[in-house]
Amino acid sequence: TGKKRGTKMANNLPIATIEQFTEIIKQQFQEQNYRPIFGLGKGGIGKTESIADLAKELGIGYIDIRLLLYSEVDLKGIPYPDSSNTHTIWLQNSILPIASRDGDKGILVLDEITSPSKSVRTAAYQLLNERKLGEYILPDNWLIVCLGNGEEDGGDFQGMEGNFANRCSVFNVVPNLDAWKSWAYRSGVNYLVTAYVSWRPSDLHTYNPDNEEMLFASPRSWNAVSDILNKHPFDKDDTLTQMRVLANLGTRVGNQFISFCKLKDKAIEPSDIVAGRPVGRINEQEVLFLTIQGVIKLMHDAIDIDRTNNGGLLSIDTCTKCANGIKWMLTLDSVEHQVMALKDFIKSDRMAVTKMILNKDFMAMCPELSEFMQKNRVIFTNN
Repeated sequence: TGKKRGTKMANNLPIATIEQFTEIIKQQFQEQNYRPIFGLGKGGIGKTESIADLAKELGIGYIDIRLLLYSEVDLKGIPYPDSSNTHTIWLQNSILPIASRDGDKGILVLDEITSPSKSVRTAAYQLLNERKLGEYILPDNWLIVCLGNGEEDGGDFQGMEGNFANRCSVFNVVPNLDAWKSWAYRSGVNYLVTAYVSWRPSDLHTYNPDNEEMLFASPRSWNAVSDILNKHPFDKDDTLTQMRVLANLGTRVGNQFISFCKLKDKAIEPSDIVAGRPVGRINEQEVLFLTIQGVIKLMHDAIDIDRTNNGGLLSIDTCTKCANGIKWMLTLDSVEHQVMALKDFIKSDRMAVTKMILNKDFMAMCPELSEFMQKNRVIFTNN
């Protein structure tokens, strides 16, 4: 059955995080190895978005085709007779990459490939195997990446034949909190969302094939909630915004998130921390996570402003804010929380933060960090 094929296939695959999967695509593209890549995994974990971001980073073309929306004729083209009425010619659809329009190099994503009918998958197989479809020929320097959901991943699974998988390098792509938070910081995800998911990592993706809940939390739905909160800052009396949160996360996770957000008024004001003002201790875990993420946001925003206005050269004001933020992090009651806060700050902008904290002038400004680095080298070597 389809279920057995999907389950068996997923169990036999190497597991990769979104970050690892994207890096593999990058390596293979730079090696000019155009063997198709297939990522099988849960819906809403950010597979498509990560590849789109990669294409922007590489400065290459990018086309995403949601196969569930198309028929075999849409992909292969419309057949019509040639001028002699002796041969069939296929009139191409414009959805596939064209070098003159989309660039000589690029990534073609065949999304939801496990969801359409077998006839559509068969057309896609020809493109994977021969790099052509009807009269269409894929440009030489385009890499095909296929994405889909397995039987138990929360998508519309219609099947996956072994012959298809044999044409690709296949990975089981899984949600990963650290990789997601790195993306979230870069993408401006609301700090209330990163705070909650840091506090409750199991709620990053809550799909369970054994229950009948229609709504579940996922990186995609958390991003939707972030978009809402970035437009409508959380207010405990704003019932409409809270209803919109529930409509994306479901009632269980949604109500827990709303209750969590209501504690934000108990958090220490992050601006006081980065300004170096004396602040009190935090006793509640939820409030601690809210404060940490609020401080990281202010430090990240300051670095981002310098990147825009000063060509990436960090100002004394920004370095002072970051030094004060780090000093506060190192006063947290447990080493676990100190490590978590610093690692999250590094994730917010790995290159800029690492360059800053390893600068001798910054170390003189924040000697506490130098001592901490000596005791916990692994934090910085792994990040």
